[in-house]
Amino acid sequence: MWENLISLWQDRNLLRDFVKEHPKLGPFLFILLQALQVIIAPLPGEVTGFIAGFIFGTFSGFILSITGITLGSLLVFVIIRAFRKRFLTKYETHPFHLKLKKIFKKYGISGVFILYLLPGFPKDLLNYLVPFMPISLRAFIIISTLGRAPGTLALAIQGDVVYGGHPGKILIVSISFFLVFFIFLLLRKRLENYLE
Repeated sequence: MWENLISLWQDRNLLRDFVKEHPKLGPFLFILLQALQVIIAPLPGEVTGFIAGFIFGTFSGFILSITGITLGSLLVFVIIRAFRKRFLTKYETHPFHLKLKKIFKKYGISGVFILYLLPGFPKDLLNYLVPFMPISLRAFIIISTLGRAPGTLALAIQGDVVYGGHPGKILIVSISFFLVFFIFLLLRKRLENYLE
């Protein structure tokens, strides 16, 4: 694993050069990877979000990453709704589904949005369970995309800063994100208790 990371670090200029040389292929492949990450989770979302910033820079990485996430979420929603009965028999007794059902009944779309916003929350599983709720495709896309946007942007910034290789900036950004994440974790517990 460490050898792969060192290799990625040493070849980071080659990665961005490849993207510059293939302005359509590189972004397309990344959007596809990010969408697949949402659908079948071959890689943790944190990894692909970081890679987006590392390869494409903060702004482009964020746009490509959130585009892939939105497309993947859209496809999951459509698939679940199309085969609703079959999937429901699999998930209806799942503790997470029961908890989500309770939250949706009490707080509606606002409660689901907060769950997407919380760091460390299993958002891919959430994607598979929200379609069972009485929610429109439009509302789902809006709350899932906006809820994931802050974390996606944060990962793109981290990837871009690490690409730059400035130890001082890396340290400052890492400490900042650690503090923000810690505050979110504290708020997450309070929000989850509130939503209970």
